[in-house]
Amino acid sequence: MAKAKGIGALIKALDDAEHSIEDDVDEILRRNSAEFSADTKAEAARVMTKGYWTGNLARLIEATKKGELQYTVTSNAGYSGFLEYGTRFMEPETFMYQIYQKYDKQIKADIKRLLNS
Repeated sequence: MAKAKGIGALIKALDDAEHSIEDDVDEILRRNSAEFSADTKAEAARVMTKGYWTGNLARLIEATKKGELQYTVTSNAGYSGFLEYGTRFMEPETFMYQIYQKYDKQIKADIKRLLNS
């Protein structure tokens, strides 16, 4: 951060720093959500081993920007929950939770690295 002379310059420098940090965090979230989506698609293909894989589940997994600093990765297949959590008739074929845990840690580490730089 540049040295600020006077209160007006200080306020401007802090405002510039805030916008810079928001842009950097948004980029971290955008990149990680895209990677999270791709890894979830690959994991879905890997765990679905019972002979009925058509690729529909992977096609319906998407990363979306929902708002300022807010991204989601969702599966729009209506049966995703049954696969992820299982039913009384079938064991779960978890394809998203492990990937979520990986990216939860990754995003926190990326933001911590940003703030410490």
